[in-house]
Amino acid sequence: MHQLLNIFDLKPGVRREKLDKAWQAFIAHLIEIDLAVAGSPVLNRTRPSGFDTDEERGHAFMAVISFRDKAQADAAWQAIEVRAEPLGRLHRSLFAMVHDPVFTFWSTD
Repeated sequence: MHQLLNIFDLKPGVRREKLDKAWQAFIAHLIEIDLAVAGSPVLNRTRPSGFDTDEERGHAFMAVISFRDKAQADAAWQAIEVRAEPLGRLHRSLFAMVHDPVFTFWSTD
């Protein structure tokens, strides 16, 4: 399995409920077109905490997308890069709400 951690803040004026709805639509579509196997809900980062030692980034939100394998993840990346619709619209809508996104990609294999 491969996973993508998305950490980010919201742009000023963006309501959390709007972000949650856009994220859920994006993840549901990725799963429907077989470009992901799962996605977490948008999670609130808990700072300060002894568990959270990342002092470099102060982002407030995070979410994880899970892929069956690297091939599926690469296919999702390609579909987003070429702006395949309706995935492109869903991604642009979501991306327009976030500020300073950082992505970390890893394998559990």
